[in-house]
Amino acid sequence: MFFEDDDDERVERFLNPEILHVVHRELYAFTANLDYARYGVGVRSVPTHTEDGIPIRKIYVSNLPPKTTRTELFNVFAQYGFIKSCWLRMGDKGPNRIPTPTYAFVTFSNPADAHKALLAPNHEKILRGRSLRISPADSWHQPAEDEDNKFKKPRGNTRNKSHASNSKDPQSSNANGESSTDSNETSEGNPSEETEDAEPTYNILDVLNRDCMTHVLTFIPIIDLIRSERVSKSWQNMVTEYLHSIRTYKTSWWQHEVSLTTAVLRRVLQRLGGSLARLHIDHHLLALNDRTAHSIGKFCPNLEELKVIGMHTKNWNPLLYGCKQLKNLSFISCNKLTDSSLVHLVKNESCIEDLTIANNTHVTGLFLTGSNTLTLQSLAFYNCYNLQGTVLCAAIDTLPNLTTLKLDVCPVTMWKIVPLILKKLPKLEELSLSEYTSAELCLSPQGSDAFCESLSTMTELKSLNLSRNIYINNAVLKQVGQSCHKLETLNVASCNSIRTFPHSGVGDEGLKAVCAGCTALRRLDVSYLGGLSDAGLRCASRLSRLGWLTARGLASLSAASVVHCLQKCHQLEEIDLCGCDNVSEAVISAAVEALDARARPLPLLLRLGGTAASIQETFSLEQDYPSHKLLTVNMHEDRSNPNLRPDFVDRVFDYSSDDSLDDLFDHELYEVQDFDDFLAGGECVRVTRARSDPTSGRTSWTACSTTAPTTRWTTCSTTSSTRCRTSTTSSLAVSVFE
Repeated sequence: MFFEDDDDERVERFLNPEILHVVHRELYAFTANLDYARYGVGVRSVPTHTEDGIPIRKIYVSNLPPKTTRTELFNVFAQYGFIKSCWLRMGDKGPNRIPTPTYAFVTFSNPADAHKALLAPNHEKILRGRSLRISPADSWHQPAEDEDNKFKKPRGNTRNKSHASNSKDPQSSNANGESSTDSNETSEGNPSEETEDAEPTYNILDVLNRDCMTHVLTFIPIIDLIRSERVSKSWQNMVTEYLHSIRTYKTSWWQHEVSLTTAVLRRVLQRLGGSLARLHIDHHLLALNDRTAHSIGKFCPNLEELKVIGMHTKNWNPLLYGCKQLKNLSFISCNKLTDSSLVHLVKNESCIEDLTIANNTHVTGLFLTGSNTLTLQSLAFYNCYNLQGTVLCAAIDTLPNLTTLKLDVCPVTMWKIVPLILKKLPKLEELSLSEYTSAELCLSPQGSDAFCESLSTMTELKSLNLSRNIYINNAVLKQVGQSCHKLETLNVASCNSIRTFPHSGVGDEGLKAVCAGCTALRRLDVSYLGGLSDAGLRCASRLSRLGWLTARGLASLSAASVVHCLQKCHQLEEIDLCGCDNVSEAVISAAVEALDARARPLPLLLRLGGTAASIQETFSLEQDYPSHKLLTVNMHEDRSNPNLRPDFVDRVFDYSSDDSLDDLFDHELYEVQDFDDFLAGGECVRVTRARSDPTSGRTSWTACSTTAPTTRWTTCSTTSSTRCRTSTTSSLAVSVFE
């Protein structure tokens, strides 16, 4: 069976009393928040003193909602008595590092008020719709007081001296409110039980609070947690609480010798499915059948996001009846998914807001016809070969609330229907039409007038992705600048980047029109544009809200235009110039001056991999660049794609098979008598990039050593009269051609 534990040693390890003592405090905090009165058991009791005899004045508060303030926390507990202090622990979370509260300590002046707060029902301790978890703080966090009501911390390791009283009831106290578990009385009653030199029986895990214990449990596989539930009742309560706190689960996390089948997944979802909000079925060894949808619909009633990758299931109708809160649904590389599999998921009573289908060869879009789905707001198709534009155009009439449309890597015939689709969506906020690289339509006399006319009605557009689309030119960007004044994200990377293409792509003229009309742009990507120069990029300085600028693989770009943008755009957070050969280290100096000239709340990241600045740093023994505490420069990671560069030349089909490799072994070109001389002493030199400039007739080469421990790069140029020079630096031999 799946839950049978045939390892007796593991059971004995969990039965160790030392390990059970580890979760004693956490189990108490869990049970302290349970209201037993409603079940007829009686009112729960809370201790007034800690195990060291210190009055409980400070309480520990967790499960805080985001953006919690001290004032809100003060208002929740002020009803129980006078609060002496309220302390919030703020942690960094998210890509923007927004401080988020993790836990808090609330200190009362009177122990009776703290006791009253601990006994209060759960419905009184709700903040922003979330029930707060409270428990007495640990002994070393409690403020101790003497006879004069002056706060005084106990001296010495009181935890070691009072450990013998841990087995007693910490809630017991006499009528005067004093603790009955005094260390002196304990030692007199049983001297052999507690001595000064006695070895403590607790370990380092004893000091962990609830958050630390939850973090430790994240490293334990779920199958082991479920198997160990029968060790003890206390351990089962703690594991159950941890499983109920899981909000996201991915089947790719299943790293166990037991195969993840539908039966196994069903038992797992029985334990944690009730609290799941996001489920990703992306296991690399998928052995799930059609009953998987039934298990998800039955045990995941609160599921909001479902992502299925590479699964061969046709029937997903049970999701509609079980997951009433499902909003985001994605099917990626599901080959057997058809229109009949999706027709019931987009009915009138469906709650799905975001639907994504990728890498599919059966879906045609017919399932959207007649659906009348009022909740569907986002529709995305990626690499769907059989998607029919006419069917999709007719189905758009039944989607009145659609605000996001993505038609990426679709059939070439889809481009003729795109203008008709866009005319029916005047309220569209996000549009993606990327990777239309077929030349079948662009060789025809059809222009971009119809597409420009459809863009004239899209005044609410905020995000536009037109990357690697050969049908995009300056006329399209001019229309975008005239109509889309609310645009915040624009991606026109690699739009007709090849200079030899018969139709002109995006250049300086189109970028100037966009920067003049779309002043609200926050993200701009103009990578691999053959018609873009420094004059066009300087126009980006008009964008006062620009935060992310990407311009990769532009050989004609220099540091002057980037420096001008740094001086004008004060909200820049990241500039990516990877693969721009002529960009020098002047960008770094300009960035430091811009940071010193005006105070900035956010840091600045410069990506200069594959530029002249990175090459100079590689071959310089000591290179001191100006630095700033808010500036980060990355010169080692080159994110550019050499195949997308405007100056890339594919020589595989330029020559016949007989002389295609003549340039590589032409001895007159290299003036070497033997190929070993080219390797320069046994080092394996590999030419990784060859670029040709049609204006000057020069060819640039980039070579590196594949055997040297430290890889160095060099760039050289060749003409008709070429001579070879070998340079050796730090166990690296590189042949340079001049």
